Amino acid sequence: MIKKLLLFTGAGAAVVITVLLFAGCSSLPGNAAASVNGVVITKDAVANRIRVIKGLEPQNVPSSTQGSDYNQLQRDVTEQLVSEELEKQLCQKRGITVAPQEVDPLVKQVVDDQYYGDANKMQQDFAKRGVSIQDLRDDLTRELLHKKLIASIGAEVPVTDAEVQAVYNKNKNSYVYPEKRQVRQIVVADQATAQQVETRLANGTDFATLAAQVSIDSSTKSKGGLVGLVTQTALPAEIGQAAFSMQRNQVSGPIKSTLGWYIIKVDLIQPASNRTYDQVKDQLKQMLQTQKMSKHYQDVTQQFKNSSDVEFAAGFSPRAHTAPHNTGTAAATQAFTPQPATPAATTPAAPASP
Repeated sequence: MIKKLLLFTGAGAAVVITVLLFAGCSSLPGNAAASVNGVVITKDAVANRIRVIKGLEPQNVPSSTQGSDYNQLQRDVTEQLVSEELEKQLCQKRGITVAPQEVDPLVKQVVDDQYYGDANKMQQDFAKRGVSIQDLRDDLTRELLHKKLIASIGAEVPVTDAEVQAVYNKNKNSYVYPEKRQVRQIVVADQATAQQVETRLANGTDFATLAAQVSIDSSTKSKGGLVGLVTQTALPAEIGQAAFSMQRNQVSGPIKSTLGWYIIKVDLIQPASNRTYDQVKDQLKQMLQTQKMSKHYQDVTQQFKNSSDVEFAAGFSPRAHTAPHNTGTAAATQAFTPQPATPAATTPAAPASP
């Protein structure tokens, strides 16, 4: 009996796969867990990846090789290996390769970053974990292939100046930044105390020192009354109106608020600004490139996967993705080196306020 399923891989694309529910129907060799366009993924390869997972993240490998948990791990690992083989074949189709000498500096980086430059210490640690330098090199090779694939696909969708200008024009209001002021405050409970504070400030007492002594606002008291660099709307209405009508270093008189009596000081005035196209075009271009590349990456990988022939042996096919094991290049070998993420779709937005 043959059943068609959908395999969802790392890029989110659906792949039609063939799952052979009875061994007698399978065209796969006896030691095969799966095949991708005729390339066999052996059960030994699955066991080898589980070995690496056990060495690096033993909590993700069941203690017994019997039972449903271990079988689910085998299925998850097989699915990950299928995804990696699909990406490898797509790289081959596009002429993307990784030479051993390209991996050498990445190995050195792992030695330097995680073992303080001591290669012998790394080898000893690997030996204790039951993993090898070749496991590391294989992982780094997959990482580099992935990066090159993203770059290759991204190069097919250049961003023009006209596209960047159009995004800027559409979001022009996002680049208008309102005036901000750095405000300090002293908050007291009643008018009489506020007037005493006003007198002491007029006589030369330092504002921050006095705030630390008498202010009842716990969030700013320990910071010398510092509220921070804020817009007018971030303050209570009566306080904001006063603060944004004062000069720099000016101290207000007592101001009544629903929260108490305030005396405020303006330390700094940051004028409103309107960031021009020339100021933001490089950031916009990068964000737009990421957006276009993500969409194109999804399209290219989905097209390749949809046209691929993926076959799983009985007992190794994917199950429902409810609580998958932490497996594969992106997780199981994470202790070697962080993995690159598939480019995420982003919407161009205004750079952060200055």
